[in-house]
Amino acid sequence: MGAAEAGSGTTCPSSLCAPGHLLLGIVRPDGTVAALRRPLTVDADFVARASAPGRRPPEARFRFAGPCVGPACGQWAEERCSLGDAVAHAAHEAGVDASGTPLPPCAVRPTCRWWQQGGPAACHVCDHLVHTSS
Repeated sequence: MGAAEAGSGTTCPSSLCAPGHLLLGIVRPDGTVAALRRPLTVDADFVARASAPGRRPPEARFRFAGPCVGPACGQWAEERCSLGDAVAHAAHEAGVDASGTPLPPCAVRPTCRWWQQGGPAACHVCDHLVHTSS
């Protein structure tokens, strides 16, 4: 089964820096993610520059989205994204009340795995999550 089939057109909102993936946001100094108004498609030149020796990993500085690869992902468990479930659970534990609160801007929400699994609660904490911490 190919990656496109595995995720059924679903997007992973916390993917790697790879050609063809989308640059969704920039990690601020406080560790939150500032969403770009319009995502940018990552090309090989960007990957090379962002991954240059001596720099922090691009996933620690930017937020990327790519195809959900389903069972081929290390976060996949019991036919679901365990990270998506953890995001929604963390939102509920933090007391996030997503009812009636406007959702933050998001370029991938219609296909987002976390949105599909956790709904608005996942969206409200998404900007607090960074793929790589160092």
